[in-house]
Amino acid sequence: MWSMTGFGKSSGVFNEKKYTVEIRSLNGKSLDLTLKIPPILRDLEGEFRGAVQEKLERGKVDFSVFTEPSESKEEAFLNTTLAKHYLKEIKQIAEEEGLSMDGWVSAILSLPGVIKQPLEAIAIDEQAFIVALANQALDETMGFREKEGAEIMKDLLFCLGKFDTLLSQLESYEEERIAVTRSRLEGLINEMKKAEFDSQRLEQELLFYMDKFDVSEEKQRLKSHLSFFKETASAPTSCGRKLGFIVQEMGREINTLGSKSNHAAMQRSVVEMKNFLEKVKEQIQNVL
Repeated sequence: MWSMTGFGKSSGVFNEKKYTVEIRSLNGKSLDLTLKIPPILRDLEGEFRGAVQEKLERGKVDFSVFTEPSESKEEAFLNTTLAKHYLKEIKQIAEEEGLSMDGWVSAILSLPGVIKQPLEAIAIDEQAFIVALANQALDETMGFREKEGAEIMKDLLFCLGKFDTLLSQLESYEEERIAVTRSRLEGLINEMKKAEFDSQRLEQELLFYMDKFDVSEEKQRLKSHLSFFKETASAPTSCGRKLGFIVQEMGREINTLGSKSNHAAMQRSVVEMKNFLEKVKEQIQNVL
């Protein structure tokens, strides 16, 4: 089992240029990928997306590449036209708002496009180096997800154990419920014998009541869902969506148990089941 929460980071130096790949992921219904890479690496965007899709599958993923380039032989240049445009706009705002112009020079120089660095071509071997860093960061992210998934699995197994305990409790409550109900029905039938009644209609009503009273099928189906949940959660594949469907079926059986139980202690057990079911729902929202 893997969580969708993960973090991975890898760094390396190629020809005196340091590259860092950083990946953060959170839960999501599908893959929501945000790429933050330098313009010079745009040719690698498709490869980055494919690698993320293959390894992370889904979740909200932020994929960033940072670089600290070596000193270029070509000097950076100032885009004076753009700088003057920014300065004109800032002066107008300052005059309208009565603001001081102190310190605006450094602010203008930091605006996008004012200072241009010459782009250097990325060689094939350098591209391969960056892709290798990306794969290393992805592997680290999956390792993080696996550790988080192991913690989620512990919590899920704890909740499933509670379901088993609560189902076992229902057995003893059922014996008491049946005895009380039998006594009540016998008393009603004895009262009815004092007057005329339709015996066939009475038999039909009793059969209908017994059917609504019996919860053995619901318990059996719930046990089956619990077994299927454990089997699915232990599979070496992504299982979050499938677990969500199983939990929906578990909820239906628990609701039916509550409506049929007609016994205070049994209904308290059903309420506890619903409580643990909500905890399971919260956990599997983050399962890959």
